[in-house]
Amino acid sequence: MKPKLTNVSGKYGAPMGRSNRLTKLPVKLYLERLVFQDCCYDKGGAYWGGPDTLYRACGEDDNEQVECFVRALSRKEAKVEVLRFMPQATFFR
Repeated sequence: MKPKLTNVSGKYGAPMGRSNRLTKLPVKLYLERLVFQDCCYDKGGAYWGGPDTLYRACGEDDNEQVECFVRALSRKEAKVEVLRFMPQATFFR
């Protein structure tokens, strides 16, 4: 099951983006294009700015959530970018 995007909005505004949580172990990832709300925010409240060409690769490695965010114009290009950070990764679908 794909891990949900955590809510990060707070009393004093939104954080700038999110941190990558990477692994060097083989991991199978879900890859999704993030849908922005209010032009520059993801559904969990993080601010990304534009353009809205942001992809999220996520999965679990030994019960630890793995997450990587990349900007890409297509799903194919996003996979290439994610593999630069986690060369052992494979993808669902």
